[in-house]
Amino acid sequence: MDETIAEKEVQLNQLLQAGKTEEAVELICRLAILCARQNDFERADAFRDQLYEVDSMALSAIVNVNEAIEAEKTKALTPDRRRLWAKFFKELTPEEINAFFFALREINVESETILLKQGEPNDRLYLINQGQLKMVHDRDDKQILIHTIGPGDTVGEDTFFSINVSTVTVATLSKSKLSYLERAKLEDLRSKFPTLEQSLVKICGSERKIFEWVRQKGLERRAHKRINLNTKVWFQVLSPDGNPAMQRPVVAELWDISKSGLSFYFGSKNKQAVSRLVGRTLGVRFYLTISGKEKEVALTGVVQGVRDHPLDEYSVHIKLRRNFSDEAIKAIYRIAQEE
Repeated sequence: MDETIAEKEVQLNQLLQAGKTEEAVELICRLAILCARQNDFERADAFRDQLYEVDSMALSAIVNVNEAIEAEKTKALTPDRRRLWAKFFKELTPEEINAFFFALREINVESETILLKQGEPNDRLYLINQGQLKMVHDRDDKQILIHTIGPGDTVGEDTFFSINVSTVTVATLSKSKLSYLERAKLEDLRSKFPTLEQSLVKICGSERKIFEWVRQKGLERRAHKRINLNTKVWFQVLSPDGNPAMQRPVVAELWDISKSGLSFYFGSKNKQAVSRLVGRTLGVRFYLTISGKEKEVALTGVVQGVRDHPLDEYSVHIKLRRNFSDEAIKAIYRIAQEE
């Protein structure tokens, strides 16, 4: 097929150079449909895009090619695949189904291959077609099995749909066949299908199911009890030498605090800049009134995750470089109770 297409592409270039637009349009249509029938949808879509560039007014040809490609995509989604991924077919429109499934890449993975690593970011949503995977959580030099998953399950959603690091390590238990969607592909799809991401979050369950599995094992990302404490905080990104890397502190709202970590909210229009906070060291300060006197609390910690919220708000979750003492956390608890 490649040789035939290569020969026809040479012919196509000759037609375009000669200004024979009508003949070029006809040949592009044949090439797009030929690729679609061979399940080479990436090239089929490329020829379809070229058709728009060559003659955007060839409306009949464009409609016919679109219909032919979509029909071939629908046929390529076999009954077995439809049964395995029924939850996607139930929630998505036919156009979204084709766009989503043919944006996926398929890979065969050997046993004991690590796909996600605890504490690290991830930019892939995985669909398990064949094989078994395990989720483990590292705690105090121990690996704790959280859950096993298999065909029809998805994994990676806790970090794929949010700016966060992975709560667990995910590895294959056997040879596995997987499909995955890259975040860059999702960005492309979002422009054509604005509600697709929201539907995918609903289907996959986002981060909630993994947190629930972690809780069922008696584990939490933050090991100590959280105390709700609302007060104004200021934070700055620190350079490796411990000095501020930002000119001015950013004002935020403290949400909760524990012996080993804290979280706060702040607003920003720059999602990319916020995403770069993950893994950075922050200096954080706030004020507490103790025995009638205002006392400054200054802390440093590493950002473990950033979560999106409506209206351009984000919550930042930090693991402290040095834990509070028992006396200090008891004092903070008393202050929180008094508020």
